[in-house]
Amino acid sequence: MGGEQTEITEPDLEYPERDWRGFFREHFGPSMLWALISIGGSHIVLAPTLGGTFGLVAIWMFGLIYAAKYGAWELGIRYNYGAGANPIEAYDQLPGPKNWALWVTVLVFTGMYTVITASVGMSTAAFVAALTPGWFTATMAYVAFVGGAGLLVVVSRYSLLEKILIGFTVALGVLVVLGVIVGPPSGDVVTGTLFAVPDLTGPAFLALFAAAAGFAPTGFSTSILIGSWSMAKGEGASELEERGLDPDDPKHHDYIRAWIRTGRRDFNIGYVFSFLLIVAMVVLASNVLYPNPPTDANLAFAIGNILSASFGDWSYYAMLLGGFAALYSTVITLLDGAARATGDILPMALENEDIDSERVRKLVVLGVVAVSSAMVVALGEVPVTLLLYVAAVLAVTEIFFYPANWYVVEKNLPEPFRPSRAWHAYYVVSLALVLLFGAMGAAVRLGIIG
Repeated sequence: MGGEQTEITEPDLEYPERDWRGFFREHFGPSMLWALISIGGSHIVLAPTLGGTFGLVAIWMFGLIYAAKYGAWELGIRYNYGAGANPIEAYDQLPGPKNWALWVTVLVFTGMYTVITASVGMSTAAFVAALTPGWFTATMAYVAFVGGAGLLVVVSRYSLLEKILIGFTVALGVLVVLGVIVGPPSGDVVTGTLFAVPDLTGPAFLALFAAAAGFAPTGFSTSILIGSWSMAKGEGASELEERGLDPDDPKHHDYIRAWIRTGRRDFNIGYVFSFLLIVAMVVLASNVLYPNPPTDANLAFAIGNILSASFGDWSYYAMLLGGFAALYSTVITLLDGAARATGDILPMALENEDIDSERVRKLVVLGVVAVSSAMVVALGEVPVTLLLYVAAVLAVTEIFFYPANWYVVEKNLPEPFRPSRAWHAYYVVSLALVLLFGAMGAAVRLGIIG
């Protein structure tokens, strides 16, 4: 879907590695950090809930969601690597009141990420309580573990812990995929649920699908986070701006093209990995849980037993530990990502470079931990209910980032690297679907449905 043509090269510019070995050594990584955010609430809670409710037909539901939502991140990656900058840096160009888009983004990373942290953290706490029976209630576990995560993020001493959690999460992914291979669903489950279309107007389908559309694979605002991670890694065609070179000059186009290709390759790997894992979780849930999805009371127990048909009783604690690692790494990434993004955006929104971004970062972490903890204490132990509620809200609030990314790409990238007609057709269809998902989420939360 691009019509770029080969141009004259600029040998003095630093091009990305072209072979796979060089790519994995030098450029691979931002997409997997992004994938780790998704392998939290959507994979550990939502996928088993939909699989346990609808069976294997949930695979098609997630397939539609992933296909529709890809465009928002593709546009972010196109800008990120093609301009060598984070898309948020161009949000001040969006039509309307001065810097309004920057303030909306700050509100998302402070307000919405607080409730997202509460929802994912509550699920994390349910796994802690199951792993340590009699030691913690889920509410106590939330305050202790999310508070601990906030402290680690504030002092920036969580890199080793994050690597350990990533290791457990990857091991969980391998175990889940092996579980599907070793213990595939029965013929009855396949024939009875793979193409069994549910009542598409029923409240159960609309509520769960809206939640899945909001949370899977993750929210569009993460296109800003992946931009920050890519910039921190030194990725993208940033040399043009640094050296005062004209990106519209044809002799620089091969350089821009190479970076966009690298960015897409990295993101596509993370996107496919996320989708394959969510499919595997749906298959296991269909095989073990269907037609009884996890509930607030038995979330950790139900997920812990999801591999039992494949590997036996020992897998219960392996699944609990892996699920905890996936959810807790998401909590840490949410706290760090929201705080860093707010610290970077606030000086742009206020047009004041003297603002201490590091101080803002620490205050945001402390604020998110304090407010989300108060929410959890007030609500009680309702991990599935809270996550489904928040996910449906995200289906509405995160839409903004899709057209915003599209606008800055069209406005700032050289003409050969703007979306082709084929991409435009895809964006129109996918954005229409995203708007439909948002309408479903709004209807669910306003009580119009269910």
